[in-house]
Amino acid sequence: MAKRHPNEFRIWETYTPEEKSITILNAYKHRYLLPEDIKKFLWLDRLQVWSYWGFPAISYAALFYSGALDSVVAYRLPYRAKYYAPAIVTGALWLAWVNISPFQAKLDHEKMNLLELLEERVNVKMKFFNDMVPRSYTTQEIHRQLRKLYNDRHGPFTNILYASDEYATPLVDNATYPFKYRRGKIVR
Repeated sequence: MAKRHPNEFRIWETYTPEEKSITILNAYKHRYLLPEDIKKFLWLDRLQVWSYWGFPAISYAALFYSGALDSVVAYRLPYRAKYYAPAIVTGALWLAWVNISPFQAKLDHEKMNLLELLEERVNVKMKFFNDMVPRSYTTQEIHRQLRKLYNDRHGPFTNILYASDEYATPLVDNATYPFKYRRGKIVR
């Protein structure tokens, strides 16, 4: 494939974040993306979820036990404000963290890398992976489905309840599959 100009319009630039995630999910489901391709993406997604829920707990504990707000609370507010002030400040900090989290930026960058890799492998056919996303699906729900699919293919019940990536046949015909296909194995 010819080298593209960095400012050239990409297929996925008009997609919503949910549509980008469902494209990655469907590409992995149909084995156009390999486990090595999405492993970093799944790790960054876990890291982002842990930081999303861990930040308020760490922030509240740090503000409450360090006594950082004691000078403000002790003289001007009632005694109960000792408990409420760290919670209010944590809420404001959490709102800022959700919007400027470096983990979310890394996750979005890795998502773009996966979409570029998918475009290299299947080119314009990548539009077929963009299904209609139900309104109730969030990006986190789609990432959860991707993690479940990855764990099914690489967990303890692989080859017992679920087919592994190595021995499963592609879900598309061999003429449109971007890799070489040999005796039930996917090889590069």
